[in-house]
Amino acid sequence: MNLARPYALAAFEYAQEHDQIPAWQAFLESASLIACDPSVHSLLTQPKVTDEMLFTLFQGILTELSDQARSNFLRLLKQYRRFSLLPEIATLFNAYYAALEKISPIRVVTAVPMADHLKEKLSQALSKRLKHSVSMQYEIDPSLIGGAIIYLQDRAIDSSIRGKLNRLLQNMIA
Repeated sequence: MNLARPYALAAFEYAQEHDQIPAWQAFLESASLIACDPSVHSLLTQPKVTDEMLFTLFQGILTELSDQARSNFLRLLKQYRRFSLLPEIATLFNAYYAALEKISPIRVVTAVPMADHLKEKLSQALSKRLKHSVSMQYEIDPSLIGGAIIYLQDRAIDSSIRGKLNRLLQNMIA
């Protein structure tokens, strides 16, 4: 993420200064999806594919979401051959926006799907505890056996059965 940080910060500061955060967010999310596409991702590592070819590909697909500044951003990525950083740039841009809006992104991983009323209760509890809005993302991982893991900022709260079994095993070994 270190290489992506200056690009994301520059894009975010420009978008904020010009009151274009939603447009830049849509542009970077779309660019990220393109870069993550398996066929495009393989092109990013091909030495025979020139920077100009990649620029033309991204610019062509993103025409509807692009303006002069966003085209210049793509040119900058072309100049330094950084198209592969687009997913990280989009993630960091969204993090800067969330921090500006005082929204904490939270990822909840459970063994089975959560009922909607439990999702709402969890969202309200975390919002109250963090003293600002939260943006919840839910995932299912049956290998947890039961319980959940909650990822917020740089912390993880592991109350899964798998986590508890692992901790028990570590205590028995030690």
